[in-house]
Amino acid sequence: MQMTGREKKMVSMAGIALVIFVLVQFVVSPMIEQRSRLQKRLTSKEKALAEMHVLKQQYLQINRQSGSMADTLGKREEGFSLFAFLEQNADESALKEHIAYMKPTESEDGGKLAQSRVEMKLQAVSLQQLLRFVEKSESPAHLVGVAKMTVQENTKDKGSLDATLVMVSVERSGNADEH
Repeated sequence: MQMTGREKKMVSMAGIALVIFVLVQFVVSPMIEQRSRLQKRLTSKEKALAEMHVLKQQYLQINRQSGSMADTLGKREEGFSLFAFLEQNADESALKEHIAYMKPTESEDGGKLAQSRVEMKLQAVSLQQLLRFVEKSESPAHLVGVAKMTVQENTKDKGSLDATLVMVSVERSGNADEH
């Protein structure tokens, strides 16, 4: 059976259409999907890289602060004691007779630095005395700060306050020489 010119054209066009369909379906489309997947992976990797850069900057900042903290510790007088420091400041602020108790605690974190805490209860103090004591005791030069403070009105002596303070300080750990 002989095909006419028109039928040959139609068969050729159908063959070309079939080849184009197969190329698009099995070659071009998978390549486009693969490119899309690669772009998504690249975007997620770029985000991860940006997060790592931020974390690196935070690490360097903390490392610099740690170094400056070590420098401050080195400048602090030998044998510094948070308890004695607070007791001296209470005496200078005319608060010594208002101290109900002072409880020292030390927390070892296993690193080069440890944190000392002293909880102290002050009774029947004026606002000015309390402020003077806190201003004197919060000392960046000695790495001492207020971790927690609760203040309430004294029920016995009107116009005076009761305060509970938790003061903290950073010190070299006992096992700092081991690291």
